[in-house]
Amino acid sequence: MEALRQQPVFELDHEARAQIRETRATILEHLDGAPDDLQALVLADVLGEIDPDRDPDLAAHRMRFRATRTADWKLRAKELGLDRLLYNLARGMTEARIGRDAVPVLERYATDLAETRAPGAVPGHIDASYVPDTLVSDPRVTIAYHPSGHLARVAIRIDELHDGELVLGFQPGSGHYAIIEKRGGYGTMIREAYRDGGVVTTLNTPWHDGEESISKRPWTRWVEENLADLARLAATAKPKRAKPKRK
Repeated sequence: MEALRQQPVFELDHEARAQIRETRATILEHLDGAPDDLQALVLADVLGEIDPDRDPDLAAHRMRFRATRTADWKLRAKELGLDRLLYNLARGMTEARIGRDAVPVLERYATDLAETRAPGAVPGHIDASYVPDTLVSDPRVTIAYHPSGHLARVAIRIDELHDGELVLGFQPGSGHYAIIEKRGGYGTMIREAYRDGGVVTTLNTPWHDGEESISKRPWTRWVEENLADLARLAATAKPKRAKPKRK
């Protein structure tokens, strides 16, 4: 336990420290009644790294978790959606402009879980379980897979202002994505290519003509975000009604 307490303390702003303390109190209360709850234990482990107070009760749960967790704990945590939860916490802090030192820790844990695969699976393999049910059941959506079971393509076309496609290469770690949607009364197109562990984005709007940006992003996170965008597009965009023909 002493080793856990000796980890470096991050400098946190008041708002982030308050949020973390509230979350820590909730987790500790939950663990009192369910000491083996995996979700709470993983969150305790994450908070224990960024928590400025080094709470001894939290440290005790972390020590017990690390000593007893099974080999498949990351896969189980991922199945619970903890990678998405941690990413969302990091994004919320970023958007609120708090927790600058906590965000990298949350993202690192989230990425570690997101990139976890079952034993024997190819790293980065995207199978059918990653595709949202709303896309699977939508008759406007086309879905295809490579012979290995790795996702090959998801596409939806509603009309000229609501169109999207995600195409993944035969080997995980490469692909491209494009989406057209109506924003603020204007048509906006975003094109992305994933290669070498990063995303090259091209933005076309009335104010951006082919403007490119490059950023590092975890592979699985990139795929999941784009699939979520396609699901959102399918859920919110309605096809235009054809104008009645004049007699």
